[in-house]
Amino acid sequence: MSTREILTLQFGHYTNYVGSHFWNLQELSFDYTGTKKSEVNHDILYREGQSTRGEVTYTPRLLLADLKGSFKTLPVSGGLSNDDDEKQIPWDNVEKIEEPTAEKNNYLNDIDTQGTSLESRQYNLDLDTKTWTDFLYPRFHSRTINIVEEYQHGSDNECFDISYAGRSIWKSNFGDIFSDNIRKYVEECDSMQGFQVNFDCTDGFAGLALSCIEHLADEYTKSILAHPIIPSHFTDNNPSIQEERDKSNLRDSTRLVNIALSIQELSEHVSLFVPICTGERGWRKPGSPRIFEHINYNPELYYHSSALLASALDTLSQKYRHKSNFYTISDICADMSGYGRKMAAASLGIPFAINESEYLIDYLNNTTKPIFTSITPSCKIATDKIFQLITVRGIPESYLKPSMKEAKDQINLPAYRCNTVKEMFQLYFQASNFLSATNMTVCEKPLELKVPFPNFFSDNLNKYGFIKSDNRIEDIESCAVITGYHNGNFLADMLEKLHREVSRIKFAKLHKFREEGLEAADYSERLDRLSEFKDNYEDEFEL
Repeated sequence: MSTREILTLQFGHYTNYVGSHFWNLQELSFDYTGTKKSEVNHDILYREGQSTRGEVTYTPRLLLADLKGSFKTLPVSGGLSNDDDEKQIPWDNVEKIEEPTAEKNNYLNDIDTQGTSLESRQYNLDLDTKTWTDFLYPRFHSRTINIVEEYQHGSDNECFDISYAGRSIWKSNFGDIFSDNIRKYVEECDSMQGFQVNFDCTDGFAGLALSCIEHLADEYTKSILAHPIIPSHFTDNNPSIQEERDKSNLRDSTRLVNIALSIQELSEHVSLFVPICTGERGWRKPGSPRIFEHINYNPELYYHSSALLASALDTLSQKYRHKSNFYTISDICADMSGYGRKMAAASLGIPFAINESEYLIDYLNNTTKPIFTSITPSCKIATDKIFQLITVRGIPESYLKPSMKEAKDQINLPAYRCNTVKEMFQLYFQASNFLSATNMTVCEKPLELKVPFPNFFSDNLNKYGFIKSDNRIEDIESCAVITGYHNGNFLADMLEKLHREVSRIKFAKLHKFREEGLEAADYSERLDRLSEFKDNYEDEFEL
């Protein structure tokens, strides 16, 4: 079986929060005993290497970028001190400037302690997490870490808040090194699927990521699946005085322009892109948090909201990582981007919580609520005339339906003839989505909720994430999840809202964009192209 490798690229602070949870979910699901059967081919996202000491290493095939000061306890080497291809620096010719060593929290200290069982310990990561490395479990290859040295994380003096500033960084030595690292990873691959690129689309990392995407499109004939990500909260979201309100509005306009320019350019250079955010609006402030029943999360904590998006990406990517499913990124992009509709929406249902004494046939037959929530900003997913890729995980076949001896009214339902979870969901979507096509993937394994995943689930769930029938005390250990990619005419409304909002901003007020090289004519042309892209979703196309 070919490996079908994927190279993952992460750009930006919030995206690296999402990435930390994503890679934690991968690594903490590894079975080193050989007693558990894995559904996922980990070699798709991971590479095997060897340290200079001859030790075997197994690290994510990953390149990430963030600002100076955001890595804290994670060394530039990625944490593996003797990795192969380690960056060799002629220290004799370098002036050494010692910075204070960042203090590790209890969780990171326990990772370093041999023989410590993390699952048996209690941590307060809600308070202890100051950056994404504070809850990062895996260690990385030496080429993974890429620091933007020109900007300091958290600095108010010189903010990395303009997409065109990211373009300038790419044109510097940073872009040469980063593209060379891409080449090294690609040359290691036998049958590469393509690239998955996740990036903050509200600041300078948008320009950095888009410059990289342009490079990928020019240099490699591989599919590019991108997720422009909008954080769940910004520190200026709750101004109390007029001066703060003025600053907040200006920053909000800046973020809005970055988002609009990102979407316009993605429509030209990637195979498929899917904006994601846990805020309902996404722009003009993220808006009210998306509601997930049985989860009490704090949208102001990146540690919380990023875990939800990581759960979605982990489940969505099962489609092209599953051992028994030969669906590739190219297949997803081709299926989801017909008629120039390169943008799709995403959904998440976590946990997919039916009653522990209930059967799936009864739940799907009786529920009147949507079984998933949109995680694409300013987007309500339609139920008719759509194409969708749905992934469900963690629902045992024993929950499917009662036996013929136990069955009552269920035996008269068409769904009773379904013999698998996949068949029952296919029938559900056929009945609930008019003139639509649904491609289903069903995974046996649930989402494992090991430390350091946030403990924000309600107490009425059992250890498998289903609703308890009594008041017994039980800690949740895993849960069922449903996710989807969706495409259809409904996305025209999102693009219309975005175009209308950004068109209200006077170019004369975008001083920093002009300073970074954006001209009025180019800005106007980019907005026109965004409007033209929206037209792809406004015809009367029917499946």
